[in-house]
Amino acid sequence: MTNRGLPIVEAHRGDSTNAPENTLAAFRAAVALNAAWIELDVHPSRDGALVVIHDDTVDRTTDGTGAVCDLSADELARLDAGSWFGPGFVRERIPQLGEVFDVVAPSGTKLNIEIKAAPPGLDVAHGVVDLLRGFGKEREYVVSSFDLGALLEVRAIAPEITLALIGGGPDILALAQKHGFPWIHVYRLATNAALVADAHAAGKRVNVWTVDDLATLPAWMEMGVDKICTNCPATMLAALGR
Repeated sequence: MTNRGLPIVEAHRGDSTNAPENTLAAFRAAVALNAAWIELDVHPSRDGALVVIHDDTVDRTTDGTGAVCDLSADELARLDAGSWFGPGFVRERIPQLGEVFDVVAPSGTKLNIEIKAAPPGLDVAHGVVDLLRGFGKEREYVVSSFDLGALLEVRAIAPEITLALIGGGPDILALAQKHGFPWIHVYRLATNAALVADAHAAGKRVNVWTVDDLATLPAWMEMGVDKICTNCPATMLAALGR
């Protein structure tokens, strides 16, 4: 077996199997599982608040409509982000990133903060850095993005923060090497043993997303991936004896 230990389990958008994704309920559930990591997504509101939601619109996961960046923080806070998932989550809200820090920071669980592409003029990087430094997590948490520019902006402000490039193409490792990113977060269908071996040889760590099929876990372990991002953290943790 080529891996250097059991892979880390990262809860994708929180424990999104048992609670609505990217809500405080999902993050509390992941913390209760003692998940080592939680992945979440950050968009800016119209007035610059950092809100935790995956899509660039609110349509799929709330009772509202429209682009996240066209709505104010107050307008976003009034939306129901839980009813779509189940009656036990009625009135669950879209949280702001600071609220998530309040829940997660006191625990042993760490955050992988994915910065989504933001419209010009809405500064996400400074807000993320301010929260990381304010909670003393700038050397513990990871900031990730598909957007190379967003990662470079974070580095320019706070070079101490660990950065991860997300992607699914053949150039992800070369870009990570060029810019000195210690992590690559790779789409599962683009991840193979050769890529993992090359990444490790280059001193990079590999997080594979999104893995929900327990039957594939032995293959990922054999491949030596460092982290598995999953919507089913309880299942994966149990399988790994954690």
